[in-house]
Amino acid sequence: MVTVETQFRIGELARRVGATPRTVRYYEELGLLPDRGREQGSHRLYDAEDEARMRELLRLRELLGLSLEELRAWVDAEAARADLRERWHTGDPRDEDERTHILDAAREHIDTQLSVVRNRRAALEELEDELVEKRRRLRTLLAELSAGVAADA
Repeated sequence: MVTVETQFRIGELARRVGATPRTVRYYEELGLLPDRGREQGSHRLYDAEDEARMRELLRLRELLGLSLEELRAWVDAEAARADLRERWHTGDPRDEDERTHILDAAREHIDTQLSVVRNRRAALEELEDELVEKRRRLRTLLAELSAGVAADA
């Protein structure tokens, strides 16, 4: 049995992932979505793979609050790791030097992604510390105000 892959236009992709067509186009222009080309005069058609990739990009952007530059670094690291996985599976399993190189390179790409996550976490912790301090000052002011009202009574 042959399965026909469902394809859809940009508006449908945007609707499916909860974005706008403009966002989809912009991500495509930035190279965050792969350019699969289109026939001249026809609309670009997207598929389930594009939908999954767009969902993941939006999830990362939302979850981590990534800038487009950081998102680009993340995507580049993912693509490089995919290439390394391909080399791992197609290469000679007896070539220890090549396997070591692949593993070292993959680790470096994961380190890049961890750096992005850690920088975001540090920024969130800093914001949390600021808010905790503001709350502490408010509690102090409330306590002083209550003590002053009690003293006047």
